[in-house]
Amino acid sequence: MQPSHVLRPLLAGALAALAATLAPAAARAASPVENYALAISWEPAFCLQHSSKPECTSETPSRHDAHYFSLHGLWPQSGSYCGVSASQKSTDQAGDWAALPAVILQPDTESLLQVDEPGTQSYLERHEWTEHGTCSGLSQQDFFAPTLSMLEGINASNLGATVSANVGGHLTLAQLQAAAKLDYGTYASIDIEYLCISSGGRSYLEEVRFHMRLPNPLPATVQSSYMAKPINPASYSQLCKSSTPIYIKAVN
Repeated sequence: MQPSHVLRPLLAGALAALAATLAPAAARAASPVENYALAISWEPAFCLQHSSKPECTSETPSRHDAHYFSLHGLWPQSGSYCGVSASQKSTDQAGDWAALPAVILQPDTESLLQVDEPGTQSYLERHEWTEHGTCSGLSQQDFFAPTLSMLEGINASNLGATVSANVGGHLTLAQLQAAAKLDYGTYASIDIEYLCISSGGRSYLEEVRFHMRLPNPLPATVQSSYMAKPINPASYSQLCKSSTPIYIKAVN
């Protein structure tokens, strides 16, 4: 006997509730537009304070990240650890990234990730997906592939070229901001943050953060129209200062 028209909605609702209970927690759905921070690293400076990490013990003057920015991560600003179990979150926060689930990508994306994110030698991509990527509402492929493309575009931009041309030398904050303004617009000096570390009495550029409102699906390039005021800005102590030369660390 078929369920009555009255019972059908009730039965469907009960089944849906049961399915939700049995299914594993999922990352939240993607939003049409999302605030993100794209964090890109200057790896030789990062390695000044993390010399024991595999990606730092293996660095060479000829490796890609000795001359170009590398990927740290793309961070949705609306949350973290979306749909991630308490045990996985605990594993991630303990720094045991090798124990996290592997990130599965298409072979060409995986190959590019190994070059553009040297931190994969420490399983950084697993950490980045667990804490941040799960909140994008996207698949791993649709999250990492455009992110890598955006990084490649930045490396080819006036900002990327300016930094690469001054490896082993130094720049001013004004020079960095002027180079970024050529590609990313008037507000680039507000929407892009430059983070420095101190070592040996010098201030070194370690990271650049692009704050943006990005459409879904993620774009392959960074456009000036995407730039947005930081929602979670870096602390003042982290920021490069206008009064201090900013050194671009070379791999010795």
